[in-house]
Amino acid sequence: MREQWLQRWREGRIGFHRNDTHPALAHFWPSLDIPAGIKVLVPLCGKSLDMHWLADAGYPVLGVELAPEAIEQFLDEQQGNRSQAGVSRYRQGGLRLRGKAWWNCGKAIFSPAYPSGR
Repeated sequence: MREQWLQRWREGRIGFHRNDTHPALAHFWPSLDIPAGIKVLVPLCGKSLDMHWLADAGYPVLGVELAPEAIEQFLDEQQGNRSQAGVSRYRQGGLRLRGKAWWNCGKAIFSPAYPSGR
């Protein structure tokens, strides 16, 4: 799966990417009654604009991406400020983006801040 994901980004085969917020997110998210301020993890985030939608709605977002091409494209399209080429960290308001190093960090613990299955 890892190599397939990286290959798709290298070749630009990202037909799954949307140029706007996914309508299902905008439609169903409010019905979850998740209080603003709850952190949201978006794994394999690509260059999803859903992250901005969530951040603008008051949810701190951590997007984690394996493909450097996805991060570069996201930053280019959002005109993000980069301190160096090959950036692996980005922050703007309530949105944080982390790169490949996060996938190789060894043992990482994420604990749910909001109960699921309500």
